[in-house]
Amino acid sequence: MTIRRLTVIATATLLALTACSGSESDGNDELLGFASCSGSPFDCNKGETKTGGTLVYYEEQDRTTWNTVSSDGGHYVTSVMMRPLLPTVYYGGPDYKPLLNQDLMAEEPKLASTSPQTVVYKLKPEAVWSDGTPITADDFAYQFRTRNTRDCPDCASSSNAGYDLIQDVKGADSGKTVTVTFQAGKVYPDWKGLFGDIYPAHLAKQNGDDGTPAGLAKSWEWFGKTQPTWSGGPFRIESYAEAQELVEVPNPKWWGAKPALDKIVFKVVTDQSSFVPALQNSEINAGDPQPNLDMVTQVQNLPDVNYRISGGLSWEHIDLNLENKFLKDKALREAIFRAINVQGIIDRTVGTFWKDAKPLQNHNFVPESPHYKDVVSATGAGAGDVEKAKQVLTAAGYTGVGTALKTPAGEPVTLRMRHTEGNVNRAATSELVQASLKQLGIPLAIQTTANLSDTTSKGDYDLIVFAWVQTPYFFSGAQQTWGKNSESNYGHWVNEKADAVLLQAIQEGLDEAKGAARLNEADALMAQDYYVLPLFQRPNFMVAQNAYVNIRPNATSTGPTYNTQEWGLKATAN
Repeated sequence: MTIRRLTVIATATLLALTACSGSESDGNDELLGFASCSGSPFDCNKGETKTGGTLVYYEEQDRTTWNTVSSDGGHYVTSVMMRPLLPTVYYGGPDYKPLLNQDLMAEEPKLASTSPQTVVYKLKPEAVWSDGTPITADDFAYQFRTRNTRDCPDCASSSNAGYDLIQDVKGADSGKTVTVTFQAGKVYPDWKGLFGDIYPAHLAKQNGDDGTPAGLAKSWEWFGKTQPTWSGGPFRIESYAEAQELVEVPNPKWWGAKPALDKIVFKVVTDQSSFVPALQNSEINAGDPQPNLDMVTQVQNLPDVNYRISGGLSWEHIDLNLENKFLKDKALREAIFRAINVQGIIDRTVGTFWKDAKPLQNHNFVPESPHYKDVVSATGAGAGDVEKAKQVLTAAGYTGVGTALKTPAGEPVTLRMRHTEGNVNRAATSELVQASLKQLGIPLAIQTTANLSDTTSKGDYDLIVFAWVQTPYFFSGAQQTWGKNSESNYGHWVNEKADAVLLQAIQEGLDEAKGAARLNEADALMAQDYYVLPLFQRPNFMVAQNAYVNIRPNATSTGPTYNTQEWGLKATAN
């Protein structure tokens, strides 16, 4: 479904929303609602719950795999839906920092040595899978073997960062003590980001894993294609209807605090215009959709609804596919990026309802980070300088500049741009890019996709606009999204010098400031290659009916489902 609302976005009245907005309860419950989330990210909307009830959560896309750590599973919606099932050592917390999973871990993991780097994990004795099998070092070892690229070359993971540096994973104390030792001379500063979304090794053995690369790959594929009947979290899957809904109910073997809710339903609705009517009619109770002006305006006027708009670790960007024969030419890429007006895109999309929106000038850090550095402005990318873009093309030997662009060899240049179906802001962004490229003489066809994961993993685009929803682990994030060997480097950018600097950044990363400076050096090299154009921090729009408590914004890749066991209906009415 293609939705075009460019005119509405362009002409509607500008809203001056604060960074923290929302309906509030009375003074006796001052933390209820989202207004206190800025200062109290873990305590906002905190309240006592009553037993029972269902929460229906809105999702703009469906999951496309059951393996969240596979190359086609590293997408936000998959993470949000599967989070209640999967044990992990650390989460991305609402404060954008690593949050220890105290249900799984008996104590804080220890960096026992730096030479070689060694980390020791202590698991809770009562932690078990839903069939009663203990969660142990075997499960940690399975993740290591499937993601280090050595033991299973055909296990395409969303990232092998860190796992490729581990020497071995060993268990003791009936598997409840896990010791991870890194290779001699190698360090990994983002070690807290390892062993997230752990899968059951005993089921892998039952479904192909015989210790060989082929067996590991078979089990990896089984996890991706097979709807889980298992769980290691507070909820398990009760039913699933493709492109409709995923229903989760409490896991009877869960050893932590019993969930208050009887059921969580993730309802898939790709049409953004349906969000507010569904919320108004209580067909859905909560969600964190990508906002547009119409949606925000309508939510503001709804009674008994909490909402918040803020920044976070997710950011919108335009990527080029360097496998495209035209886009292999750096001069063309430079001209395209110089012609695109990022501020103009902001003014016509998120800037209409979020006053804090501004151009993002870094691919790894957001402005709130002490390591943020502008590496983009000096390249001219995003400046909307069409005349300079034309000069670049002319100097490179292109003809028909401004009318019907042809390569130096005389071939007409044609491109296509894709965005997610039903996303109003991305539709508007694509149309603005189309208008900019038309001034260069480039016809740009716009196509939608209902399956972003499939589109990106297959490279089925020339230009595409989407968002990275990042974690607090910026070294591994950079390696995942820009490293030449990463399955998530969808546009196939390769720069050997940048890769070398990136690896140097990781090895120096135990000194965070030093490693971050190296990371910015690598980022500057990517900016100069005109591969990815950052647009802006994606506004995180969290909405929930105020009958529900303990659900709150979390603008990391973990998302609001980090604490589903605490969600519930408010014990007492306002």
